[in-house]
Amino acid sequence: MEEQLDIFDGQMRRIGTAPRSEVHARGLLHQVVHCWIAGETEPVLYFQQRAHTKRDFPDFYDLACGGHIGAGEQPDTAVVREIREETGLRVTREQLTALGQYRAPDLRLPDFFDRETSNVYVLRQDAPQFAPGEEVSRMICVQAEDFRRMEQEGAAFVHAADMDGTKFVIPRENWCCHDGEFAALVLPYLQRVFPELSAGGD
Repeated sequence: MEEQLDIFDGQMRRIGTAPRSEVHARGLLHQVVHCWIAGETEPVLYFQQRAHTKRDFPDFYDLACGGHIGAGEQPDTAVVREIREETGLRVTREQLTALGQYRAPDLRLPDFFDRETSNVYVLRQDAPQFAPGEEVSRMICVQAEDFRRMEQEGAAFVHAADMDGTKFVIPRENWCCHDGEFAALVLPYLQRVFPELSAGGD
C-alpha cells in the first residue's frame, strides 16, 4: 500500500490525507523532518549522498537525514525513525535539538511538485558510526565554514571527506537545494555552539 501523508492548508491546518504520489503530483502542502548532524566538539557537518536508485535527485549530496511524516505520525517519532533508516544511527528524541519549522520555497519540476514544511532538528555527535540504509550511498564530512561559504557566498565547490578520511571536492551543482533553511535555522544554532563561525557568517 502506498504511503499516506497528512495534507495542510496555508495556515498549516490539517485538511485530510493523500497518497504520496498524489501529494507530489498536485503540490499538496505536507510536512517532512530534516535532521542536520554536526560534530560535538568541532564545527563539522555530516551529509549523505543519495543512492543512485533514488527517483528524485539520485547521487546528489543532501543533508544527513530527511523524510516524510506519515499520516497520523508525530514529527518527533518520524525524525528518530528516519535517522535510523537512513544513517543507521539509533538515537532518542532527547539527543536531538529541535530548531523549529521552515516553510521551504515551492519546487516545481516537469513531473514533481513539492510544497512542504520542514520540522528541523540537529543531532551532535563526534565520529558517528554510520550504517547507511538502502536510500543512501554514503555519508561524508564537511567543515561547517566551507558549507557556509557555498550557501551564503556562492562558493563553487565544497571540500569533503569520506568517513575513512579520503578527501574530495563536490561542485555546487551536485548538492540538493534546501533554500534558506541552513541560513534561517541551522547556522544561527551552529554559531551559538561554535562562536568561531560567527565572524564568517555575520
